[in-house]
Amino acid sequence: MVCVVDQYLALQDIGRMPGWLVAFQNAFSIANRKAGECERVARTVHEGLTKLGQRPEYIRFRVEGESGLLSFNDISTKGALVKSYQVAITGNHLAVKLGDKVIDAYTGLKGLPLTEYMTRLGTSGVSQVLHEVVTAP
Repeated sequence: MVCVVDQYLALQDIGRMPGWLVAFQNAFSIANRKAGECERVARTVHEGLTKLGQRPEYIRFRVEGESGLLSFNDISTKGALVKSYQVAITGNHLAVKLGDKVIDAYTGLKGLPLTEYMTRLGTSGVSQVLHEVVTAP
């Protein structure tokens, strides 16, 4: 993220970061890794990527079945579970899709391929997680 900010500032020849870029950088803060923050984070990430010349889309994840609980597993590079975050208690989670990657506070700017992201989402009971690209949150 620091590299993106530095490159933007150099290209734009400005001495301070604009507000949208500060918000974009802060969207990936660990403080945003909790249920209820996803829509605000997704809007901020979408706006930031758009201003950086990208074409992001919103992607909604929805739990269908008995449970509205949705978790995200943070996995180490060696494949071990680092932490499981509670993403949603209502069965809905919003993120940003850029190409084949999903980007949110849990993945950071690097994102994860959609297939891997789906394997990291969990719910309880016989519920399943569905996803769809949406035009607006």
